[in-house]
Amino acid sequence: MTSTLARTPSSPTPPPRPPRIPRHPLTRPAALLGLVAALYGTAQLAIVSPRMGIGWDEAIYASQFAAHAPPAEFSAPRAQGVPLLVAPVTALTDSVTALRLYLTALSSLALYGAFLIWTRVRPGYTAPLAALLFAGCWLSLFYGNEAMPNLYVALTAVAATGLLCLPHRSRAALAGLAAAMAAMALLRPSDALVVAAPLAAAALLTRPRRPAALAAVAAGLAVGWGEWLLEAELRYGGAAARMHAAGRANLTGLTVSVTEHAGALDGPSLCRWGTDCGDVSPLALTWWLAIPLMAAVGLWTAWRDRRRPGPLLLAAAVAAASALPYLFYVGYAAPRFLMPAYALLALPVAAGALALVRRSRPPLRPLAAAFTAAGLLAHLALQGAYAHRMSAIAYEGRERVRLATAELRRMGVRAPCTVYGQSGVQIGYLLGCRSRGLVRDFPRTPPAPVRRALDAGDRLLLVYRGTAPPRYAAGWRAVRLPGGWRARFSPAWDD
Repeated sequence: MTSTLARTPSSPTPPPRPPRIPRHPLTRPAALLGLVAALYGTAQLAIVSPRMGIGWDEAIYASQFAAHAPPAEFSAPRAQGVPLLVAPVTALTDSVTALRLYLTALSSLALYGAFLIWTRVRPGYTAPLAALLFAGCWLSLFYGNEAMPNLYVALTAVAATGLLCLPHRSRAALAGLAAAMAAMALLRPSDALVVAAPLAAAALLTRPRRPAALAAVAAGLAVGWGEWLLEAELRYGGAAARMHAAGRANLTGLTVSVTEHAGALDGPSLCRWGTDCGDVSPLALTWWLAIPLMAAVGLWTAWRDRRRPGPLLLAAAVAAASALPYLFYVGYAAPRFLMPAYALLALPVAAGALALVRRSRPPLRPLAAAFTAAGLLAHLALQGAYAHRMSAIAYEGRERVRLATAELRRMGVRAPCTVYGQSGVQIGYLLGCRSRGLVRDFPRTPPAPVRRALDAGDRLLLVYRGTAPPRYAAGWRAVRLPGGWRARFSPAWDD
């Protein structure tokens, strides 16, 4: 008897997946990323001594919430992010070494956290390799334990971009996105604004649209910009006055500083106030030009392999947005300004390097792997050498300041007092005194804060090196200090 029941067609059997080889716990991306973060902290301690003296900008930031020193003058472009970042240490101790160790640990943890997000965006070894590339830059090594905003702007930009690209977003991811944008805006509001533009565009233009992500970006911006604008009303005569003063201080306006940035690839740390960027190093320029080239390789291979090229494309877009103002709108160069671009471009660069090995035919794969490893080692060696040289230069100059300060302390200089002159901000911070910095030569007449101190009969200390004292201090008691420094004491010290 023949059955008349209709047969249910069987569904096509999916092709069998290749057996998944379990990774050793130490070779998982998160573990390798932890190793990179640990090596980053170790390299900071080895290359940039934790005994490095405090810099000009650092002293300004550290003094805002310091227990031992009054706040230094806080110029219009600055923001409160770094003072809040270092407040847990500066509110308890005046030890610069303690501050260095704290920032070494904090920067290593921040590096780990920022790139850990990308292990979920792009599973595999892209994130650990990108973290290694960025951590190996001389800028990352030099500024890792410095109280400066640029490294943390770079890492929060990496984190925010990754959180926006997570394939499975949650409330925690949206809260993290808002927190990353808030931290960035507290550190440098203008940088956060240009980073937010491509992130907002991605939230609006991609499918499906992400209004919640857009709201998180806006909420984070509101925190940082709200604080900056409120401070503008309270201390700078309004938002317009502060923005005008900030633009004047940063020499903003349409300009082209690409050549200056190219000359500063191997130092100095700032091309301003008489410091020339120097000639363009062919070796450094080759390294610089290789970054967009390798990033393009990473984007192209991700598109060809259909491996979600969107996140890498967004990282490149955010990198370009963060770099353009400093290349075409700020009238001087400082290599640290481009750190967010380097951090974000490290992701497609790492993807490109891994793809070169993965896409090579089996007979050529060992050669491709050796070529990629050689390029990585060359990057680390070159940037490590730059970091060592820049750290040695900075250490020597700051050590002279420290020795001069130690001699002043031995002579009995204590607060209350006002320190004015070259490195006056650092010396004032270390002595616990009010301060006023001077870039080069003394002007003919003292600035308003110094004039008020003189009129009030306060104890004023002039410090200088390689320049002449002002005429109004001609009769003041003069002393020689270590490291070629000089000091002059106002008559109030002798009362």
